[in-house]
Amino acid sequence: MTKLSPRMSRGLTTALLVTAAALAGPATATATATAQPAAASAAMDFTKVHVWATGVNVRNAASGAPFEQCKTFPSRQNCQVVATVSQTTVTAYCQKQGELISDSGYSSRWWTYLESPSRHWGWVNNVYITGDEHLAHVSDCPF
Repeated sequence: MTKLSPRMSRGLTTALLVTAAALAGPATATATATAQPAAASAAMDFTKVHVWATGVNVRNAASGAPFEQCKTFPSRQNCQVVATVSQTTVTAYCQKQGELISDSGYSSRWWTYLESPSRHWGWVNNVYITGDEHLAHVSDCPF
């Protein structure tokens, strides 16, 4: 039996999750906010990021047009709060530009799509994530 490298194992796991999501059929409004990204590809790696602030909103939207608006341009207007996170390390999928957020002397247009400890997926502005405005270890979103 051939032993898989950690990178190959993550890629295979991602591919299996994507296949399972496709077989499960269309997501419901509730499942959209909690489901792992269906657009995951084996070429992208999930990575860990640290949210340094407390009470940080994780934002997403229900299925359909609201979800597409939130996904296209993460912002306080386009995405509702689905969870909060505080001083924790979470799994991140990708990042993209959205609304400019300024807080605690920092500003960023970059938002990271991540999974909260409550298993909700959504957007957090990079102002609240340890690192630069654009996180070098997080892939840019393919969507």
